[in-house]
Amino acid sequence: MESDIDDHSPLTVAVPQSLSSDDVESLLTGVNIWDRSDPIPFEHVIGNSPEDLSNSARFSCCLLPSDPGREWLGSLTRLNSDNFIECFDGMDLGDLCPIIGSDPKSKHHLLVCLSTRSAYHLPVARKFVTALRHRGLIKEATAPAVEMAVQEAFANSLIHGNLALTTSGRLSMDRFNELGDETKKRLASTTYGDRAIVLTAKKRKNGHIVISINDQGAGFTPRKETDETTMPGQESTFGRGLPLIKSLCHSVTFARGGRTIKLTFDQIESDVLSADPAFIREFDAQGSIDAALRTPQNATILIADDTMLSREIIASYLRSDGFTNLVFAKDGEDALAQAKAHNPDLIILDIIMPKLDGYEVCKALRADPQFAETPIIAQTALEENEGRTRIFDDGATDLILKPLNKAELIARTKIHLENRLLVKQLRAYRERTQSELDLARDMQENLNPAPEQYRGTGFDYGMRISATFQMSSELGGDMWGLVPIDAQRLGVYIVDFAGHGLGAALNTFRLHSLIWSDQIRDPDPGAYLSNLNRHLKGLLPIRQYATMLYGIIDRSQKTFSYASAACTSPVLGDSTTGAARYLDGSGVPLGVIRDARYETREVPFDQNSFLLLYSDALIETTLDDGQFLSEEKLLSMVNETVMESSSDVDLAAQIADQFMDRAPVQLSDDFTVVSLQSANGFTARDETQ
Repeated sequence: MESDIDDHSPLTVAVPQSLSSDDVESLLTGVNIWDRSDPIPFEHVIGNSPEDLSNSARFSCCLLPSDPGREWLGSLTRLNSDNFIECFDGMDLGDLCPIIGSDPKSKHHLLVCLSTRSAYHLPVARKFVTALRHRGLIKEATAPAVEMAVQEAFANSLIHGNLALTTSGRLSMDRFNELGDETKKRLASTTYGDRAIVLTAKKRKNGHIVISINDQGAGFTPRKETDETTMPGQESTFGRGLPLIKSLCHSVTFARGGRTIKLTFDQIESDVLSADPAFIREFDAQGSIDAALRTPQNATILIADDTMLSREIIASYLRSDGFTNLVFAKDGEDALAQAKAHNPDLIILDIIMPKLDGYEVCKALRADPQFAETPIIAQTALEENEGRTRIFDDGATDLILKPLNKAELIARTKIHLENRLLVKQLRAYRERTQSELDLARDMQENLNPAPEQYRGTGFDYGMRISATFQMSSELGGDMWGLVPIDAQRLGVYIVDFAGHGLGAALNTFRLHSLIWSDQIRDPDPGAYLSNLNRHLKGLLPIRQYATMLYGIIDRSQKTFSYASAACTSPVLGDSTTGAARYLDGSGVPLGVIRDARYETREVPFDQNSFLLLYSDALIETTLDDGQFLSEEKLLSMVNETVMESSSDVDLAAQIADQFMDRAPVQLSDDFTVVSLQSANGFTARDETQ
């Protein structure tokens, strides 16, 4: 993996709008962050919230505001960056800095740096593990165990490390209250509250994930004579959770005098590619892969043997069957040099060679990502089983015995080359297909309003509008939008086409074109859906349909009128009490019956009201407890979110964050959540604007 700071090109940094330019400049040019002595140019991308920053852009670093809160902590899963650093006064990382190194070999896959004051109040362990899960670094099945181990270690580092609190002995109610008071004092102090805690995760080449929790407190090191799996922790409260942590991890080690805990998790996964032969024939017929790649005889073969006679014998066998692109190496060091120079498709490697033997060559090649999957056929005259087994442990693909049998050598060579070239073809096809799907996804995402658009529209109508849209692993059929009708009325719609893939995506484009015709300004939502359905019925193939809600918020009348075509039931609530209820979402789906009629329903929508619209992925996705989000649980989640955050909440973003924490990484359906909340006393804009 290349370092983000290998050259002098500007680094793109995500910056919260709430941070002052002086604070940002001080942090980015200080000694705490970068492993570079020369100045580093920066390009700042500023956003009021993570929603304002593109999740497709690549950021070298994402700064977090002081006391970032749950919204900015959610950027760990939303933004494409490996580094998330809180910008707070008094940051002095000491022996932890610089935290972003320039050596690619030591580069982490995720880093989060927070002050103790902020970290104490946030679900850091859960969001950190969720971010690892979304990056594909840990399996979904093992995520709960990883989260538990990280949470235990993180709590120890935070409470007993940075805050230096002692909780040993029996905790009476009086002692419990004393600890609470002392915790508040220490969090408020610069001595304890400004200490940093840094979490990092790195994937090793053997598939293991190493998560490090680094604090600036007293630290803890188990006594050498005591195994940490059985340590009772009576002498030091910091050791109390070690038996649990050890039971959940592959290994637990300590560094920096106990101020760094390293948790290693076994996350080895196989990536097996397979394809139907008919698919391969059809793919080959497209001519999208160079013919040389589809012909094993044109492959480059490296023959590494310290005996010239052996090299010539192998070469003559291969040439007799049409293999002519041969490269030779006379010893182990030469084998590595020739491999780097020619990038062979297959290596025939002698085990017993001078300088570097075949075992060392194998290990060196497998340690290099360029040759991690290159087939290696080892050849040996060894009779001991131990030597033959060892070469497989060190990375050989196959083994043939001397003296070589011509037919066997050619057969094994063809098999491994055909497998390798097939994998290349499949990967090239997958990359091309993925590129086209990415383009289609970008086009579909552009059908939805951008954050700056819906935030600006909300301001014009005296509302706070928030939205989250995440496409599933396939192209899908979700879409939403806003329709300014006049100075007092704002239309809103949400659509979900049945099915996935290219067909559903094309249908969204068809419907989007219809929606943005002049008929969208029809003041009667029911009449509008009836008219839209008649047009859509003639465009959709048989058995394809869409659910939709179209509604109008009227500021002067303080009402929300809407019509639904079998859409998910919208949630209407009161931002002062948190009380919420479902509205009627029944109706005939669009595209099913040509002459379907839709009822216009009307409910009050005043200065304290909010509206939540969502796709069925929110309530039909199996969460980490094996259950769906029930109607009661969703209302409870909405109530708690509103009451905890009062009128400043980005409701859709908060609901989405809570859902993503518990949902699978790969959603089976598009996920859309939109919220519209009255703001600033529901102030009307000037009619002349």
